[in-house]
Amino acid sequence: MKAFSNFTILTLFVVFIISQFGEGTILSGVYASLTAIVILISLYYGRGIQKKFGVAMTLIGITVLLFQQSSFELWIQGITKNFPLVFLIATVPLLGIPISLGKYHEHLADLTAKFQKKPHFLYLMVSGMFTLIAPITNMGSIYIVHSMIERLNLPASFLGRVYVRGVSSVNTWSPYFASVFLVVYSLNVPVYQYLPYGLLLSFFQVLIAYLLFTYVEVKTMTFNLGSSIGERSNRKLFELAAALVLITGFIFIFEPLVDLNVSLLISLIVLLLACLWSFYLYEGKAFFKELKEYLGNIFPQKSNEISLLLTAGFFGVVLAETPVASVINVIWEGLANVSVFVLILGTIIIVALLSFVGVHQIVTASTIIATVSYESLGIDVMTMAMTLLSAWGVSVTVSPVTPVIAIVTSIIKENPFKIILRWNLPYALMLAVVHSLVIYAIHLLWLS
Repeated sequence: MKAFSNFTILTLFVVFIISQFGEGTILSGVYASLTAIVILISLYYGRGIQKKFGVAMTLIGITVLLFQQSSFELWIQGITKNFPLVFLIATVPLLGIPISLGKYHEHLADLTAKFQKKPHFLYLMVSGMFTLIAPITNMGSIYIVHSMIERLNLPASFLGRVYVRGVSSVNTWSPYFASVFLVVYSLNVPVYQYLPYGLLLSFFQVLIAYLLFTYVEVKTMTFNLGSSIGERSNRKLFELAAALVLITGFIFIFEPLVDLNVSLLISLIVLLLACLWSFYLYEGKAFFKELKEYLGNIFPQKSNEISLLLTAGFFGVVLAETPVASVINVIWEGLANVSVFVLILGTIIIVALLSFVGVHQIVTASTIIATVSYESLGIDVMTMAMTLLSAWGVSVTVSPVTPVIAIVTSIIKENPFKIILRWNLPYALMLAVVHSLVIYAIHLLWLS
């Protein structure tokens, strides 16, 4: 079953690439059919509450389409809606291979150890490591960073804060994250145009987290200091920083110039540069060995992410064709009629609250994008994008069903609700208010 599942999704990847260079009824049918099979496979391998939501959205969507006797084209649109995102999340982790082969994390580990006697600098340093590594390794960055600093014997209350906040600060700007790609892709916003706004949101995330930790939270912690970890090579650190700039730069240079699906463009750049990076390290053979192993384990490793993305896209398209879409639109128009600030803050709070009770932000964001018109709300598309991504960033810190909380819970062996309610809720509340003020100010000053 595992071999068949991974062969199927790899075949679908090839079909998706071919579909970007040609169109046809047969090709569309094959593309949709394979995607439908992948949905079923992902649900089969799915786990926990994510699987339950995926099954529910799929069954509701199918029931509605059959009841409405919807067209074949609408079925295809719904089934394939978020597949470009699946292609993206499956290829971006390949950048973690040269990072591991080059042992860059070991050199970063020693640099971090130098700051352990100054907790606020250490916090800033670890946050910075996420800014550097997370855009190209996604959720894997938590494991990488933890491997660097676990010998420092840092308190769980420190790790539970900096890991969650570090990753969530990248959620609002990196085109390699499903959050950014889902929003900007669905709203037809070029990534290079959104980047400055996303970086601004991320800046305030890092700033709020640092100030809260330095002036409030650090007073409640006791640090049992470890020892320095090893030798540090500044050349290795420079290589890592240069690689990140090069990879990100390629995307923003080529996106407006190449008439290609953005997810495919990013994935091709990732694959090419990860390969070249490995050859630069004289690890070409090791790279292809790691690549083969990774591609043979997409299922079950990424089953929850794939099922949520595909079923949420399907559900959003179906919902847009029902009276529910009008109800959702009326609610958001009601918020906008009070004020744009209330609209922004209300969206962030609603998405976060739904995430807290188990409704993943992929579902909520997809539904809002599919059913709410930013033009009818009287706001710019960039305001809509920033609001949804801010809501996503806040939701990551308070949702027990996000991979971030699940991974951190597993690593530091703490109750997820302790991580959410005791350690990160004050940060989430502050972030919701500050982000709302920032987005509202940008709306008034630049986007009105």
